[in-house]
Amino acid sequence: MERNLLLELLEDGNKVSLYSPHFEGETYSEFEKFLLAYKDIYPNDVRQLVYRLDIIKRDGAEDRHFRYEGKMRDRVMALPSHLETTSLRLYLLNINAKILILGNGGLKTTSTYQEDAHLNRCVQTLQKIDIQLKQREKQRIITVSGTKLLGTLTFSIDDEP
Repeated sequence: MERNLLLELLEDGNKVSLYSPHFEGETYSEFEKFLLAYKDIYPNDVRQLVYRLDIIKRDGAEDRHFRYEGKMRDRVMALPSHLETTSLRLYLLNINAKILILGNGGLKTTSTYQEDAHLNRCVQTLQKIDIQLKQREKQRIITVSGTKLLGTLTFSIDDEP
């Protein structure tokens, strides 16, 4: 099913800006849905992920902060990095060292995200956004300027697996 979304600016930082997909007709962005779903059940894990995001906002979104999760051709990554222990995974697009698009995620109980329907959908949603984002960057419909995405930030994606 085709669904419209906006890449919503959550936080405009000096070193890193945070965006999140916000589907039309929904109250919360994907990142906000993640926080709301897990903050009471796994408060320590959520706190650790938010702390990691604070460090990234302070230092920049360098690859060392993330683990690669998607395919080689996309920019899907996960928090936490392989060095940290938490049961939760937050999936995101690392556009460059200055722009992150925070998606959704969840409890990791399988060895790969593909084995879990919810986690797989979270990653596939970001992969579909990344494909369109790259096309728009190539066509100069969207440009990256420092910590900002400029241009048309609305997308229509098929959110079925």
